[in-house]
Amino acid sequence: MKTNNLLAVPNDVARFLGSTIRRVENDVRRLFPFPKCVAGRSSQKPPVTQKESYAQALATKPLPPVGRTEASPVTPEKITPAPILEKKTVSQVFGLKGVEFENKAEQVRAEVYFRDLQSSSRTIRMEALREIKKLSRPTVVAVLEQMLSIEHDTLQIIEILNALAGIGDETLISKDIFKDYAGRQESGIRLAALRAISKYRDEESFNILTSYMKDKDAEVRRQMQNCLCWTFGERCLPFALNALHDADASVRKAASQIVGALKSHQAISGLITLLSDPKNDVQGSAAASLKKITGEDFNFKVTATKKNKEDAIESWRFWWRENQTEFERSKSQHFGS
Repeated sequence: MKTNNLLAVPNDVARFLGSTIRRVENDVRRLFPFPKCVAGRSSQKPPVTQKESYAQALATKPLPPVGRTEASPVTPEKITPAPILEKKTVSQVFGLKGVEFENKAEQVRAEVYFRDLQSSSRTIRMEALREIKKLSRPTVVAVLEQMLSIEHDTLQIIEILNALAGIGDETLISKDIFKDYAGRQESGIRLAALRAISKYRDEESFNILTSYMKDKDAEVRRQMQNCLCWTFGERCLPFALNALHDADASVRKAASQIVGALKSHQAISGLITLLSDPKNDVQGSAAASLKKITGEDFNFKVTATKKNKEDAIESWRFWWRENQTEFERSKSQHFGS
């Protein structure tokens, strides 16, 4: 009959196993510290808090009795992070108020475009401005006007002003909206508002535009000349004649082009003066306009030497002294007939 005899474990092996077990115990205690209730041999299971890890929950869970299986494993509780306060958009704060929509579908689309117009991405805003034009005109105007009333960013205000001006139905849009923005400090906003005002083509618009011919910003003065010329024709001539002497070269160049397009003999003297302008592009514009008005050029070229330019300018002055009276008489007879 066979018996199971226990073999003696050598001393060195026993020492090795003992030291290994102690190291394992120390590692377990360090990685999974037991709560006080477990250390004190309490039979009560400590609750799993959000601060405990899954490993800690397993470490503190008592083992099931021998011969029984555990019904279900311990699963880690889902830790719910603190809610992040989302910054409300303008549409969430203000929304679209008092807008009458043709149907529910238009309302949904308008709300989407209204939100997109507040995006920091210019691409998204431009796409929204293109798409919003597909809605009914009253809805488009109402949405853009509300957006304009809550917007503070310069670029976005300009975009909305341009979109309103591009609708092409001044009966739906009050001129007062643009008049308010024409007085803004930012020159870009003033320009967008003034261009929109020019489309009304009435006497009030003419007076508003001419008042900005003395604006502190040269680009505003230059573009007001163009607006006056294209909208009111020859009524802009006195302002263009004055602008021939403007301190800014771009304004002088625009003025010389306008008087040339109008073929104004009143501008001949001023244009001859501009042939000596410090800026070559102003000289070239003046020479082109002189040829339109008189049919002469006296071989003036911007690229010529200084001596050749001076000779051509002197020829212009001599010609004007000799022909001014006759030239003006023929022009007055032409306009009087």
